[in-house]
Amino acid sequence: MDMAGHGPRAGGLSVLLLLPLFFAAPALAAPSQDNDDPPAQRGGITSVPAVNGRGWNLSAGVTTRFDTNLRRRDGGAQGWRVTPLVQGSIGMPIGRQQVFLGANIGRDYLFGDDKLPNRTRFAVGGGVNWRLGRRCNGQVAADYRENLALFSELAVLEDNTQSTRTVGGNFSCQVGGALGITGGITNTDLTNSRPAQRLFNNRGTTFNAGLTYGRPTLGQFSLSGSLDTRMFPDRQVNDGTTGLLVDDGVDVYSARFGYSRGLGSRLNVSLGASYIDVKPKPSSQIVFVPDIGFVVAPRSNFSGPGFDAAITYNSGNRITAGFSASRQVRSSANVGALFIVSSTVAADFDYRLNRSLTAGFGGSYLDNSYRGSVASGAETRARIKDNLWRVYGQINYTPIRMVTVGLEVAHQRRTSNPADFSFRSTTVLLNLRANFGRSS
Repeated sequence: MDMAGHGPRAGGLSVLLLLPLFFAAPALAAPSQDNDDPPAQRGGITSVPAVNGRGWNLSAGVTTRFDTNLRRRDGGAQGWRVTPLVQGSIGMPIGRQQVFLGANIGRDYLFGDDKLPNRTRFAVGGGVNWRLGRRCNGQVAADYRENLALFSELAVLEDNTQSTRTVGGNFSCQVGGALGITGGITNTDLTNSRPAQRLFNNRGTTFNAGLTYGRPTLGQFSLSGSLDTRMFPDRQVNDGTTGLLVDDGVDVYSARFGYSRGLGSRLNVSLGASYIDVKPKPSSQIVFVPDIGFVVAPRSNFSGPGFDAAITYNSGNRITAGFSASRQVRSSANVGALFIVSSTVAADFDYRLNRSLTAGFGGSYLDNSYRGSVASGAETRARIKDNLWRVYGQINYTPIRMVTVGLEVAHQRRTSNPADFSFRSTTVLLNLRANFGRSS
């Protein structure tokens, strides 16, 4: 995958590498994650930022990334990815309700492997941040995004576009001065374009509800429960009784007790302990895999403890730091497993050198245990377990308020069982951003 032999494409690369001098993209800021991996602490329903009040914002930019292992496989060759991106959002209050709409569009240009084509990425989302009386508020929103699947848990980077549709809502109501009620429902549908990876497509609905109790001197306590019911429509399982094939599926139940509190004006702590119960449906171990046939995959229930913790510190002028850890169960549209028992630890540190310059570093560890794994055309051997280490250092420069330039160097290593899926890579990322906007 030496770029020297690419002819016209190499000429195009030299032009694209100059784009960061004229455009800008979302700036680097700790915490940092690899490629399109989700952050350790997940956000809300939509993938585009909401604008509060009457206003708009617009950012335009480009990310230039050099990777010593573009395909994410042992012995892979180096390559480049250049991603121009434009993102905008608008907001408008209607009475006491806040309407918002946002979108982004960009393109991933990949160089170093002729089998990896350029692909457009885009997202559009919007909704209403609603308020009812003085005690209840929430959000109703929908989101659709489409992009080349760039995730560290992939067996190997291939030409595969992933589409995700999300729609949902949540609410929070205060009862008296200290007691609160929360709840929500979110439906997601994840689809892969590559035929070999359609086996991993999944859709489902997550329900959650909870109680909160908070006092300034005590902090906030919470008790909540959730159910994620998920189906894999392109993967069938013998139902175990009639011998008929039905869609594969799994239900994930969770009960959580949490506590959070601000310790002074600089330190915030959030802790949670949970119990997780996972039930495959149906429980039969005979799975039908297209192009392979019927295979036997262990599909036992899983029950066990989970946890989450987040600590943030802000000195007020120079130092910010964050730590997070969790153990959870999740499904994936990237791996041929019924569900994944995933443990993560991440730490990030920023130091503001002056008004324009900030340096940061951090690292993360991810441990995945794959349950109900099957081999497929995308993964020729069933996944059992892997862990991924990542460390990075970055520097961000803001010469004027609207423009930020970021440089990041990172190293990641995945150790897998089977060893076929192990890899290591080093990346250098140049990221620029120009922001514009107005609000009232």
